[in-house]
Order: sequence, then C-alpha cells, then structure tokens
Amino acid sequence: MTTKSNEKQLLNETFASKPETVEQVEAVTDKISRAMNFSEQERDNIAIAITEAVNNAIYHGNKLDINKKIHYTIYSSGDSLRFLIRDEGKGFKPSDVPDPLEPANLLKENGRGIFILKSLMDDVYFDFSPHGTTITLIKTKKKEQD
Repeated sequence: MTTKSNEKQLLNETFASKPETVEQVEAVTDKISRAMNFSEQERDNIAIAITEAVNNAIYHGNKLDINKKIHYTIYSSGDSLRFLIRDEGKGFKPSDVPDPLEPANLLKENGRGIFILKSLMDDVYFDFSPHGTTITLIKTKKKEQD
C-alpha cells in the first residue's frame, strides 16, 4: 500500500523483537490517538489492536529473534489513522488460520488475533513479501452524535 497524497507521516520507527516493545509501541500510539482526539473507546480499540499486532509480529513473525526488528509507521489523513506493522519473518497464510468461532476452536488459547483485529479496526490488510509480513490497520474517528 502506498502513501496517499493527503496523508501525513506521524511516526516511522524500528523496535527490537522483545516483549517490552509492546509497551513502547502502545505508549506512542496512545499519544498520537489522544492528540487526534479519538474517543476513549476508540483509543482502547486501537491500543488492543496494536498490542495484538505487535505481539504477533514479535512472537509469531520474528519468533523472538533479537536480530530481527519490528518496523512501525503511522500516517494520518483527516480523521483517520493508518498503522503499518512489519516483521522480518517468513509470513503466513491468513486462510490457514482456523475460524475461532467454530465450536472445535472456541476453547483454544490462540488463533483469535485476526478476528480481534477485524472487529476493532475499520480495515485490516496483510502484505506478504520476502522482507516480512506487513499488517495495515486503519481507524477512522466516529462522528459525534448530536
């Protein structure tokens, strides 16, 4: 996905593949979503989604390999934020992830990440390349009701 002409890059950082990175990423994300006046519920949804995506990048993508990095970029456009999280892993096929709502999967401890992301964010995209998996998450501020 390319940068759109009306987008402004707010952040472009690289983080280590270690558990502490989740807190760092969540803190900078919260600062940006607060500055854009997202509601508390929207900020919570963003925080949960970003935490899930970064955890997946660290544990599943980079397999906790400290030599691999997490690349994190945030763009703003009007009332929307676009988050890109890229790992340096081998990727996966979303179609291979079992449906977490199937009865056989309801009690499993994992496999709900993509479902969670899609339920909390407005758009979720995956891009697989030889350089790793990039997940794009988009959240648009809801209009206030009168």
